Amino acid sequence: MRNKKVKESTEYDNFLGKSEEMPKEADLSDFLGIENIDNDDKWKKYWVGMPEFEQEDKKTYKTIYLHFRNEEDFKEFVKKYKSIDSDQTISDKTKSMWYPHLAKDENSLKRWFEQ
Repeated sequence: MRNKKVKESTEYDNFLGKSEEMPKEADLSDFLGIENIDNDDKWKKYWVGMPEFEQEDKKTYKTIYLHFRNEEDFKEFVKKYKSIDSDQTISDKTKSMWYPHLAKDENSLKRWFEQ
């Protein structure tokens, strides 16, 4: 009973050793029906008449690494910090924070990614 073979209910194609060409990935120029241009200059074709944009460099003024000798010291710090800034929560998982609390605005999660 243990070595009993199960009969297949259908035939399967054997694709071992065979290859198939995948279709090329389409891009915006294919969709718009314009000639394909170099990737480095592709954005220029679509950026006609758009306003200039300068990204302000927002560097951190100062970074401080804070170390605690034990859990009691950490809890005392959290308690004291809450009296200064009650908007910001500190837990065992907190890795960084801003002073004063840096509130996320409605556009803070919008990003531009270039591939």
